[in-house]
Amino acid sequence: MKSKVLTAAVSAALMVVPMAAVAGVKIGGMAQGEIGYWKDSSNGVVKSQGTNMLDNGRGRLWIEADQKLGYGLTGMAYYMLKINTVGGSSAATGIDQSPYAPGTDAGEKYVGLKGGFGSIELGNIASPYKYTGGVMWDAFVTTDLQARGNGGMSAGVFGQNGFMSNSILYQSPDFSGFHVAFAYSPMNAGVNGSNAANKLTAQHGDYAGAVQWKALGWSIFVARDHASAPAGDQTFKPYAAPIGVGNGLVYAFPAGGKPGSTSGVAQNNTKFGVKYDFGPVALMGQVENLQTSGEANPTRDYFLGVDGNAGHWAPALQVGETTDKYFVGTDIKVSYIAVGTFYNFKKGFSLYGGYRRTHITGASSAAAIAAGASNGTQSVFSIGMRKVF
Repeated sequence: MKSKVLTAAVSAALMVVPMAAVAGVKIGGMAQGEIGYWKDSSNGVVKSQGTNMLDNGRGRLWIEADQKLGYGLTGMAYYMLKINTVGGSSAATGIDQSPYAPGTDAGEKYVGLKGGFGSIELGNIASPYKYTGGVMWDAFVTTDLQARGNGGMSAGVFGQNGFMSNSILYQSPDFSGFHVAFAYSPMNAGVNGSNAANKLTAQHGDYAGAVQWKALGWSIFVARDHASAPAGDQTFKPYAAPIGVGNGLVYAFPAGGKPGSTSGVAQNNTKFGVKYDFGPVALMGQVENLQTSGEANPTRDYFLGVDGNAGHWAPALQVGETTDKYFVGTDIKVSYIAVGTFYNFKKGFSLYGGYRRTHITGASSAAAIAAGASNGTQSVFSIGMRKVF
């Protein structure tokens, strides 16, 4: 008996030493598994259907460290790794999940300083464009039901996807409900675009900024970002060209930007949003204007969402539409609707399920067809579970 007590005491002592050595360090993460039954049709003909099991980019692990420095200052460090909860790419479905494979460094990472002036971060940072409205208002983000890339919100690394590499982020303190965030990339050394490992998501003076006001149940914002790349730089792909159904996403990015283009390209996105929280119900709307150099007509994304909160239940209804006249003689419209609910247990565990429908029309010009676009519909029934720790 004494031996067991002694063993327990020694084990406890060994555990306390490492914990004391990392005081101020927090470890957390998320795990998710989702099963979706999807069906793709084009011109009324079923082209593909089946069942997928996905993580959808939700799984991640992070380490956060804060240290008081005196003078009202705090030093910060943060590392996030994306971890695919259910596995790698699926040859059966053709859906590549490799960006979320264990060990990837695609997540947010920064070193920073905060105080009465706000905060400054250096690293692979969260874009103010993406995290103002955007993914924060998409109840189904990182699930098969999400709005981004499915007709309700923009995709792409300078839309609602990805983080901004090689960047400086400033966030102001809140003042009378106002909050300002601005990110800028001073990176101008260039990279080898042919090397996939060197594909950066911000460089050459790219920036993103947002101003948001929150008070009295209201949240109103305006956000903007700018991205550019020199000729031949394949690390930046700004064009969101519609592709045929069956790929899991409405939009893909042609290499080098606009097909046939040999010059540099630039993209300027502007986003407006309004939200009102009634208490048990929140209503929100968002509009994105996506303008790329060389394109006469901007792409627009419209989003409307209604979120509820009734005890453990959190139902949501989302609708949206994307209009795109990218191809000559083409007026593409992508409509989106998703409905579902979360059931939130205690201690960060949730079950969820719902239905999504994405419908593409107007992709009938010769240029659109040659680029792989087609009219069609994708419908998905999905259920999943998530743990936040």
